[in-house]
Amino acid sequence: MLACSSIASAFPKVLTIFLFCYTGFTTLVYVDAIPRGLTLTLLGPIFVLSIYTYFTVIKVGAGSPLEFSELRITDVSAADQGLEFPPEFLTKRSVTLKRNGRFRFCRICNVWKPDRCHHCSSCNVCYLKLDHHCPWFASCVGFRNQKYFVQFLIQATTYSLVVFFIAGTHFLLWFRNERYKDEVINLQLLIVWILSVIITISMAAFTGYTVYLVTQNRTTIETYEWSEHNLQSNLLDEVRGTQTRESTNLFDLGSASRNWQCVMGQSCFEWVFPIPTQSQLRSRHTLDESGLYFEVNRDWRNEVSESMTLQEQLMRRLTPRSSYDHNNSRPFALGD
Repeated sequence: MLACSSIASAFPKVLTIFLFCYTGFTTLVYVDAIPRGLTLTLLGPIFVLSIYTYFTVIKVGAGSPLEFSELRITDVSAADQGLEFPPEFLTKRSVTLKRNGRFRFCRICNVWKPDRCHHCSSCNVCYLKLDHHCPWFASCVGFRNQKYFVQFLIQATTYSLVVFFIAGTHFLLWFRNERYKDEVINLQLLIVWILSVIITISMAAFTGYTVYLVTQNRTTIETYEWSEHNLQSNLLDEVRGTQTRESTNLFDLGSASRNWQCVMGQSCFEWVFPIPTQSQLRSRHTLDESGLYFEVNRDWRNEVSESMTLQEQLMRRLTPRSSYDHNNSRPFALGD
């Protein structure tokens, strides 16, 4: 079982590195219509940056609530009954709750789940702001490595596009100069060019969709969940003859640029290179910018706060006083 797990983890990494190295080496060696120095100048930097960013995604990881001892649950049954609460920094800022009005937690990991945190069935671990489990990395994309994942997609798309144009230029000049009369077409370079066409199209589509989600401040999992929620609401509306308000993304900061900067950083330098954002560096000794809580859409902040205040009043009546005082937390309040 351990051997199979190791193979499953290593295979996508080996395949990814092989594709980069094979396409780069073949393009550099067999393209003679363009000076080799120019080919190396065009491919070299993006090749190195892509490989470095790829392993940065894996090394940094998505980030897990298990890394925070404050989020450990002492008694799962007590948490389920509302007799044990999360730490105060979570109760004050959480805006997503369970259907019964209680705070979200994971029975497998025995931890409180902050907003946007989900359990990955493939890794069997909870991750902060989980976007999805990516088979090409054999790991999850979440709060900590989402920026690097987006950068890798853009870099890989650019790399495949450069290979496409360099190899395509070689074949264009090869046909235009009628070299096919004297020599056979280079099969390896042709394979690389075909690969570049396929990868460019597929990567461009996936990269475009991922960038769109970032500009909406929405993860892949959240998009799926809201789609399911809207579908169920529409079905109920048809039966009841009602009209349910469309679900709102509470984490949308109001503009595509603000949403983008929230994930990718404030400067172009941060957008291009796989480095921590300045806001993360400034907050490295605090709980801010740790994926435990997020800024909420200002237009809906008051509405959410009022709703959570009502929930707090209800919990004060239903929760035994001794249990509430023991935790010294104030549930369902969205900041002060």
